[in-house]
Formats: sequence, structure tokens, C-alpha cells
Amino acid sequence: MLTISGVNKKIKKIPVLTDITFQFEPAKIYGLFGKNGSGKTMLLRVIAGLIIPNSGTIVYNNLKLHKDISFLPNVGVIIENMSLLPQYDAFTNLSILAKKKKKERHQRILKKL
Repeated sequence: MLTISGVNKKIKKIPVLTDITFQFEPAKIYGLFGKNGSGKTMLLRVIAGLIIPNSGTIVYNNLKLHKDISFLPNVGVIIENMSLLPQYDAFTNLSILAKKKKKERHQRILKKL
């Protein structure tokens, strides 16, 4: 369960998200739609833990984001453009990500390539 309660975010004193409250239930698919500049991307960045809201809370399975956890576990997010570290090959990029997430071993990465 993911619960967003009263989330607000301002950038340079301009409100981007205002009092966002929503509950995402497990095993359901959700979509965001709205005009350009309505805050969809900012909301995804806040949910992913990439940006800290000015106020409000995000709770995932009773764990508060930016207090109990830094990022939502087992969540991958590509917002706008996806890019790897251009100075490294695919294996090295995957290895860096695996080490950061404490996941796949080198042998498993090689098997998947």
C-alpha cells in the first residue's frame, strides 16, 4: 500500500504540487493524466524518492519515505529520458545499479545479457 498525504512541493516559491492526497492499492494499475505543467512528472519524482516534498508524507507499507527508507523498494522509474552512464558498457551499468540496489550478482547479469 502506498499512501500520499498532503504532499506539497514548491520550486522557487512557485507551487508545483498542492495538497496531493491519494492511496494506491496493491495489484492495481494507475495512470496519471493532465495538461503539460500540471505536476505529473513532479509527483512521480516525489513518489520515487528523487525529490523531497516541502510538506506532507509518503508511506509505503508503514515505512515513511525519507525517514524510514530513502527510496521505495523494488521500484524502477524512468522519467522523461532514460540514459545509461555513457562512459561504461551495458554490463558495467547493470553492475553499478546492482551494487547500489544490493541485487544481482555478476554471473546472473551475464546470463541475462
